[in-house]
Amino acid sequence: MRLFSSMMALCLAGLLAASVCPALAAEATPLPVTEILTTGPAQLLLPAFHDQSRAGVDAAGLFADLPALPGDSWPRRGDTVPGLDGRPLKWDRKKSADGAFQFGTPDGPAVIYVAFTVASDRYRAATLKVESQQKVKTYLDGSEVSLKENEGDLTLPLGKHLVMLRSLYLPPAEGEDEVPWSLNLALAPAEGDAGEGLALSTSPERSVDINVILNAPRLGGVVLSPDGRLAALNLSAYPDGKNRESWLEVRDTQSGKLRHIWRADSAPGSLVWSPDGRLICWQTTTDGAATIHGFDPAAGQARVLVSGLKDLGQWRWTPDSKSIIYEVNRQAKPDERKVKHVLHPADRQSWWRNRSHLMQVFVPEGLSRRLTAGPLNPESWEVSPDGKRLLFFTGEPDLATRPYTTSQLWIMDLATLQVESILQDYWISGAAWSPDGKRLALRGSPSAFDGLGRNLPDGMQANDYGGQLYMFDLKSRQAEFITKDLRPDVGWFQWSLADGMIYTICTDTQYSNVYRYAPGKKTWERVPTGLELTDQLALPIRGDMAVARGTSVTTPNRAFTVDLKKGKHQLLLDPGADDYRDRVFGKVEDWPTTLQNGMVLDGYIYYPPGFDPQQSYPLIVYYYGGTSPVTRDFGGRYPKNTWAAQGYIVYVPEPSGATGYGQEFAARHVNDWGILTADEVIEGTRNFLAAHPYADPEAVGCIGASYGGFLTQYIITQTDLFAAAVSHAGISSISSYWGEGLWGYAYGARALANAFPWRERELYIEQSPLFHADKITTPLLLVHGDSDTNVPVGESDQLFTALKMLGKEVEYVQVKGQDHWILDHEQRVVWHDTILAFFARHLKQRDAWWNAMYPAPTDF
Repeated sequence: MRLFSSMMALCLAGLLAASVCPALAAEATPLPVTEILTTGPAQLLLPAFHDQSRAGVDAAGLFADLPALPGDSWPRRGDTVPGLDGRPLKWDRKKSADGAFQFGTPDGPAVIYVAFTVASDRYRAATLKVESQQKVKTYLDGSEVSLKENEGDLTLPLGKHLVMLRSLYLPPAEGEDEVPWSLNLALAPAEGDAGEGLALSTSPERSVDINVILNAPRLGGVVLSPDGRLAALNLSAYPDGKNRESWLEVRDTQSGKLRHIWRADSAPGSLVWSPDGRLICWQTTTDGAATIHGFDPAAGQARVLVSGLKDLGQWRWTPDSKSIIYEVNRQAKPDERKVKHVLHPADRQSWWRNRSHLMQVFVPEGLSRRLTAGPLNPESWEVSPDGKRLLFFTGEPDLATRPYTTSQLWIMDLATLQVESILQDYWISGAAWSPDGKRLALRGSPSAFDGLGRNLPDGMQANDYGGQLYMFDLKSRQAEFITKDLRPDVGWFQWSLADGMIYTICTDTQYSNVYRYAPGKKTWERVPTGLELTDQLALPIRGDMAVARGTSVTTPNRAFTVDLKKGKHQLLLDPGADDYRDRVFGKVEDWPTTLQNGMVLDGYIYYPPGFDPQQSYPLIVYYYGGTSPVTRDFGGRYPKNTWAAQGYIVYVPEPSGATGYGQEFAARHVNDWGILTADEVIEGTRNFLAAHPYADPEAVGCIGASYGGFLTQYIITQTDLFAAAVSHAGISSISSYWGEGLWGYAYGARALANAFPWRERELYIEQSPLFHADKITTPLLLVHGDSDTNVPVGESDQLFTALKMLGKEVEYVQVKGQDHWILDHEQRVVWHDTILAFFARHLKQRDAWWNAMYPAPTDF
């Protein structure tokens, strides 16, 4: 007997098209599954000796042990997967107007897989109805669904979900009637749910979600052979969503062909290629002791180079490939009395008393010597191209002068171990040798060399988070400012031995781009890499081929080969290609707007997949507002693509103070704390709503983290524009953050330059959201890692307490054991979903997801 009539099927087809039948407006009738994908029957052969009384097995037992999903990806019509006997099974489409499917009568035990998808526009519950006279196993997104009286409960968060069924056909026993092999399938919305926004299909195309971002294979470190012909790539993935797997691949940079793959029990880390090109090297650590391994691609063999290295830090080869220089990190001993005499504000950090020294080990003999001793830590060290000298920095606390730590550059003669002080400058933080060893490229802030790098109006305080480059002559000890005409801010840099140019990765407005400097011509040029956000560049020692790693706004991290001579790039590896094959993204476009004061506020927009300008959408405004822009990287801690996939438009404004827009723009960050940036975000949002009629002005949310969390809190003391606000690790009182946050005073060295609580009360009090808590009317979600050492959890505690006492609408979720960033794999999913559930509650008026995650307590 069939479950549904053709007339009802037609009525429900109209329901899926958002035309609800009058009789069903209040309560939906089950939706028949009218289309499935099926593999076709596969014979289930019983093994030899299956009928033994001890340890035997029958067809039902074999059926129970089969995987939920054949293959490792969502089914797609026409795809094939290996069958039970090795022969391929093909996914074909099958249709039925009333949800009833027949599968014929095999000669013996057989198995068939069935798949369909369920898309829901909200978090909801539903019931899967499965009628069959044969044994059936059912799964939702890989997890088994228990069937009781032919019904299984489904929980459907917003998005598309895969329903998989596995059916077993058993021939009738002798004397019994034939039992048909059939399935009747339907989906029933929960009581009170009319079923609006539910859609059944067999299409695997779906939006991106947090699970694929976290679990799909991703590219870690990339190192290049000295001649640029081979690239070693460190990759990892979470195939089961919980456990990390990692491996090492070696690929030809010309063809992309995989040359070698290496898997080990311990994750390979600290990839390095020996300068002679013979070995790819990496580190593993077991029980606190590190081992450095070397793999010879030519011989296809791996060997241990150095083992038993306790407390190993950074390490690298000397240019002659005969020795390795490495750090030993020494841990400070705690006071046995269980007290701590705090010596310095930074001494509150657990690691501040730790020290390190440098060692050199000669390979393969294994003899080693100590290069440094004493109380100072050698940092940012680098061996000269001829291998004869070692440069490094040391620093000591100095609370009398910003940034409260000295920076001194030394050069060691590796033959005598004698050192010479080359430079002392508070604002220099990195150095690279020239190929001839006569000059250094130095990275520092605009204030370095007594303000040599300033490109600002008189009297304006520089944002000393901005990176500038200087050329430093070792003989004359004179510096030259070389980024005067380069607006982007310099991060990583390297002086190439291959072509003599200085390569940099720069923050360049919303992008992270590669630029290079020709010292002879004193000119800068951009190097295209094929990426919107380049976060790593591996340069050859000789040759023209480099490898860049990074992401773009709708593409996860990939590697491109870059021909430095021809200016061309080519995709080398897209590790997540299979996982993202069926993922659909909405468009992303730039959207700058002119404010009333004439400033052009840069920004960009994420649109939902399938965006329709005739519909109305809730809007999420995301910003940082601190000292760096929100770049166009994929995924990250705040994956805007997943928000857009939930049916939101996402607007990202870039308010004053960010690096990458020139020194004057960045300098606006210093001592601002919402004075400029809050008004810019508010006016930018109002302009956005005026220009985009499909953005619902009654459903606008805002979110920021860290300094952006502070900005969220401050903004909602200034306006009621937003219907919901989220602050992650936000600062509610600038003075308590400055003194209690373990980074607070150090961040204040730049963001609160020469401004202190005892003399800048207007800044520390009037710009602190806590002192204006009574002005907040926007529902607020506070989220905070309870082990945050940067912004103490008390910053959320005190605002939560104030808002509760004021009777305001506020939610507070602490993430246990997490610091300033939520890094635990499974906790990241909960944290991400918490934010979206809160927005669904207030911007879509759908509270089922929030209530499911945080039900009212019943045990106290």
